[in-house]
Amino acid sequence: MKILRTILIFILSVSLSSCIIVKNEEENEQSSPILKFSPTPEMKMSDEMVRSDEGDMVAFLPAGWLLVNLEDDAPADVIGAAVDKGYTMSIVFSRIRKTDKRDKIISREGVLGLARIALEKRAKKTAGSVALAGEYSEIEMGPRKFAKYEFANADKSMRGVSAVFVSTLNNYYELSVIPMNLTGIVPVSQSDLNRVFSSVLTTVQY
Repeated sequence: MKILRTILIFILSVSLSSCIIVKNEEENEQSSPILKFSPTPEMKMSDEMVRSDEGDMVAFLPAGWLLVNLEDDAPADVIGAAVDKGYTMSIVFSRIRKTDKRDKIISREGVLGLARIALEKRAKKTAGSVALAGEYSEIEMGPRKFAKYEFANADKSMRGVSAVFVSTLNNYYELSVIPMNLTGIVPVSQSDLNRVFSSVLTTVQY
């Protein structure tokens, strides 16, 4: 469908190369609170699944969301992408490539180091300005551990949220929920964005 192809281009431009360069804000990196998330999603989930090629990451989409056919248009690190029926939000699952330098950082800093790597990764594919919104934090959900960060563009018109984690096969993954405004309707609220984020995160198995 033509509309989904348009959405795909939008998702990839915003999530991976959206004309933004990340500015490190040292004052926002001082603390890293540990958040306790409920293992129960806040919204109804579907049986539509996103799975990594190696099978070491599986997650489910909210009910009614549309899985976008990536075909050959997506960068190699994108595993899956989906949008809600109103085209107000997108979910992007991606893999963060391993390097010796990144391995050392994660060995030293854990998932918080991976979160910083993920934010820097966005910067290398962009050419504007975006900042860390708030602070990095850790999430504990039973035995699973994630690091969470929010990011916003210069005029604060776009604010997304991401979680990163290390799989049992020691691969690095990122889940991002990003607002969209393709239809000109009122932008999605941050509370709705966070509700989708936390609900999808509860389904992530690695």
